[in-house]
Amino acid sequence: DVYKRQLHVQAGGADVMKQKRYAGAVLLVLALVATVFYLFPLVLVAINSVKTTGEFTSNPFSLPTVLQWGNYSYAFGQMHFLTSMRNSLVITVSVCVLVSLLGAMAAYAVSRVKHKFVATVYYLMLASMCAPFQAYMIPLVKIYASQLGMNNSLIPVIYIGLGLNICFSIFLVRGFLNSIPKEIDEAALIDGCSSTKLFFNIIMPMLTPIQVTLLVFVAMGVWNDYLLSSLFLNTQEMRTLPMMIRVFCAQYSNDYAPMMAGLVMSILPMLAFYLAGQKQILEGVVQGSVKG
Repeated sequence: DVYKRQLHVQAGGADVMKQKRYAGAVLLVLALVATVFYLFPLVLVAINSVKTTGEFTSNPFSLPTVLQWGNYSYAFGQMHFLTSMRNSLVITVSVCVLVSLLGAMAAYAVSRVKHKFVATVYYLMLASMCAPFQAYMIPLVKIYASQLGMNNSLIPVIYIGLGLNICFSIFLVRGFLNSIPKEIDEAALIDGCSSTKLFFNIIMPMLTPIQVTLLVFVAMGVWNDYLLSSLFLNTQEMRTLPMMIRVFCAQYSNDYAPMMAGLVMSILPMLAFYLAGQKQILEGVVQGSVKG
């Protein structure tokens, strides 16, 4: 009887292992199918960017007969790519640096200071995230462009971009900070560490994974933003990359192949940034889900 029970247990364990392998194989197939559907539009844009416009219109799913790398140089010049990318980089980097620093400082105060006033301000900031930007974009333009004369300048775009993303930064970093024991702060203060050194030398390095995750979301949103930039930036010298893509597509609406090349060039900077911080992004997501 004991021997039969052992055989039954082993058979049951083998069945469980088979079911797990089958489930894993099914999930792998579904993941591959989802990846193909997700990447197909991007691959199609890249393929059509090195074709002639005639080949694109005749069959957008075919491979190019001859690689037309001239589409990139043509789009590069017509889009004023360096100027527009410089403006996008200035706005994106400025917003990311300010959001990373100020958001972490505010989140640290919210996480460590237990006071009704601080909690009330925090929940009011969370409530402000529910309001769409379209609801108050006209008052912002009236105030900064009309009243303060800050039209056609990168400063209001950076300032408003900071305001739109700071609440999300505080919300995300606060959840990560709550998982860091307060005993670390107390031990550092007992050893003679000042509050400033405590934050910048001890707390900030521990926030690296969640900060990189935050910066990817903020950078992609600011880099791809068209509406906010179009409200304040009017001249060609001040336009961002999304604005120049819109102008280029409007002027050369029948020249599809260079249009695809311009789209590819606009995607590459953010793609490189994401691939460079991929390890920290995954680490931040995993730690946030486990600790938060």
